[in-house]
Amino acid sequence: MIRLLLALMTLASPAIADEGVALPAGFDGVYATEGLVCDSLGRVEIRDGAMVGAEFAMTVTDLIEVPGDPNKVEVSLSIAGGGGEWTDSAVLTLSGDGQSLRFDYPDSSTVMWSRCG
Repeated sequence: MIRLLLALMTLASPAIADEGVALPAGFDGVYATEGLVCDSLGRVEIRDGAMVGAEFAMTVTDLIEVPGDPNKVEVSLSIAGGGGEWTDSAVLTLSGDGQSLRFDYPDSSTVMWSRCG
């Protein structure tokens, strides 16, 4: 439930994330949570291991590449948002065409982001 709320938060000014462990080539870019438009409030930018949205920031603190699949990584995350901070992990899968990014969390919840323009 917290992840769903995190994915939908879009009302405050952007949080600042520390530089993290960089994701493999192709993951960086600008996304929007699936179903939201890519305006300034719905955008999420991934760069240098940091994922920054309007009211949250996630930093990749550790990364394990999946052998034989350059579009899939397992990450540890440091997250700040909604006035709190916590850690989590997820398997990130970039679609073959690079147009969507899927987060699969240990509790079986999933969040999808779609690449902007």
